[in-house]
Amino acid sequence: MTRTERASYPRALNRDRSESRTGMDSSLRKGGAGGHNWGNLNEERRLELDARDDEELEEEEEEETRPSEGTGLRSPTESSEVSSKPPMERSASGTSATTTSSSAITEEDRENARKLRKNAFKKNELDLAAIARSSAAVSGSPPDSDMAHRPGSENPQVTI
Repeated sequence: MTRTERASYPRALNRDRSESRTGMDSSLRKGGAGGHNWGNLNEERRLELDARDDEELEEEEEEETRPSEGTGLRSPTESSEVSSKPPMERSASGTSATTTSSSAITEEDRENARKLRKNAFKKNELDLAAIARSSAAVSGSPPDSDMAHRPGSENPQVTI
């Protein structure tokens, strides 16, 4: 179908291309201060001054709640931030444990992590945090000696 054939259809003839599809008149000038015709240029100065006053009030309130450096007290926001942070590492049972490096994970820890991950979906309640904490124990590569004793571990060079 060509463009001229399409233009001769009844729906195309009923359409008035001189009118905007949205119904807005393009001759209307924007009266707002913003990009989408919102606000008013006459109020712009007052709004800017009000925003500066609000900023100054917030800074004063922060200075009042901020403790002096010698007292050792924490503001409510600082204490909640510290208490909301989880411990660095927890054991698989959910109790707090001492922080250790990933290289100091024992075989017992690895076995507990494997059991936890294997039986995670069998419980009614799924503890994603415990699974995530156990990831360090099971993420390591197997020892080199274990790989050397497996049958077929010797890989001959493959030519391409």
